Amino acid sequence: MELRPHDLIRIDQLQNLVTDLQIPLWAKEAMLIAPYVVVRRAAWRNELIPVGLRGGKRGERLAAWLKFSDVCEIITPEQLVYPENWKISESDLSDPIVSLKKITGILKSEDFHWGPTGSAGFELATGIKTLTSNSDLDLVLRVSKPLSLKLAASLLSHLNRESLVRLDIQLDTPKGGVSLSEYVGSPTVLVKTSRGPVIIKSDALWAEEKS
Repeated sequence: MELRPHDLIRIDQLQNLVTDLQIPLWAKEAMLIAPYVVVRRAAWRNELIPVGLRGGKRGERLAAWLKFSDVCEIITPEQLVYPENWKISESDLSDPIVSLKKITGILKSEDFHWGPTGSAGFELATGIKTLTSNSDLDLVLRVSKPLSLKLAASLLSHLNRESLVRLDIQLDTPKGGVSLSEYVGSPTVLVKTSRGPVIIKSDALWAEEKS
């Protein structure tokens, strides 16, 4: 199975992670609660998967790498669109998850592969409470073909009207990750790539690489 940025991976133990840094105490505690890491948008290192471990606070993030043989389970944002894959009860949903349910029909009507990421994706995949009613809803749209500005603007407007919370939507394009709102509002965009951020013209996001 192909691994892509924002995919969650369940692992057995903290020792599976390869990192140049000393493992902080919060990382050990986080692994005991939820042994999951997320695929980072970074270069692979000698066939090691770039991953990140998150703690309970915003600043608690650990960059690491992982052998594919140490992957126990892969959970994609696309899988987390469906409530049957959630590890939370639908009887007590926070506003970000209610918003996810409200906008699902809109995104399903388009030819996208998409799903929740960030805190929402983590909570749905693990059952660990990480969201509040003030949390954003992070989404990724995997867009392999050119997306017209007209459709992008209409989609963004429709989604914002339906959502109860602020949306942070990233387009996953052949060139890298781009903010949907920035794509709609600017002729140049900041693109997150495996080599770091770059600025390119919006109409070049789906251009073929020159040999």
